[in-house]
Amino acid sequence: MENGKRISPKYFLFPLLSIGLLYWAFTKIKLDDLLQALQNANYFWVGLSFFVGVFSHYLRALRWKLLIDPMGYNVRVRTGFYSVMTSYLVNIVTPRVGEVARCAMYNKTDGVPVDKLVGTVFTERVFDLIITGLITVTVIFIQLDQIGDLINGIFADDSSTSKLVKLGILAAIGVAGLIGYLVFRRMVKSENQPAWLRKIFDLINGILDGAKSIFQMEKPFLFIGYTLGIWIMYFFMSYLIFFALDSTSHLGIDAALTTLVMATVAVVVPAPGGFGSYHHFVPAGLALFGIALADGLIYATLAHTTQMVMIATVGGLCVYLGGLEKRKSTTA
Repeated sequence: MENGKRISPKYFLFPLLSIGLLYWAFTKIKLDDLLQALQNANYFWVGLSFFVGVFSHYLRALRWKLLIDPMGYNVRVRTGFYSVMTSYLVNIVTPRVGEVARCAMYNKTDGVPVDKLVGTVFTERVFDLIITGLITVTVIFIQLDQIGDLINGIFADDSSTSKLVKLGILAAIGVAGLIGYLVFRRMVKSENQPAWLRKIFDLINGILDGAKSIFQMEKPFLFIGYTLGIWIMYFFMSYLIFFALDSTSHLGIDAALTTLVMATVAVVVPAPGGFGSYHHFVPAGLALFGIALADGLIYATLAHTTQMVMIATVGGLCVYLGGLEKRKSTTA
């Protein structure tokens, strides 16, 4: 600690979380089996996934420009792409800081005030959240049979005592959920709402306001098209890796959608770059399709490593090119 400044816990707690999750995940597989599977993978499909990922981020830069143009700033897609890739690179080290970094870079290269850029990023996140919700609902609907089988498997071929314990746990969860709902409803109706509840309502209102803002754009349908394009590319990033491994090459669209949802959930966990969280959630999703945990971990390792290599190489290049753009704007 220097000059009274404290180091934020996230700078060491989040990396420790990743290390712990990675250790926990890789204790479930032999290292030789993992290396052998990765060595035998078909890297043609890995390469396709790599370039699909880059294109998804380019679409994100195109979409971002649509939000900035109505504010009267003449921004470039090229520098927007540099900024987007920089944000992903920063997020590998420090979660959630990447969005600030990309706004700061666009400010330096194209002169857009950071506060205005932050508003556009929030609008982007609103629509990404909507798409995530739609995909999640779709996956749950598609996977009702598998989810039912999983629940039945929990209680199948078990002793009566064990069944009673599990039923008791489910009943306790149900009662706790009901009590929580009743308490929440009472707080909503109360005039003296707690601060955290007001924050939730403010967040919901902000999301609704962000959703309404699309109709104020000059090209709303193009914005929707870019958004769908981004998520379609995300889908193919997961889907194409299936074909790189014998154990997952038979999986279809439903499995890829499930993988996309689980990968998105993994990103929400404050583990830098999804290290560890990705390696837990994705194999769990693949288990619904009969993929052994070890094979699911091999897939997760290959898919996640592909994304990290893409972000490190392309993102690193974009940081360099963005730096050149900043020097040009400074000397101009």
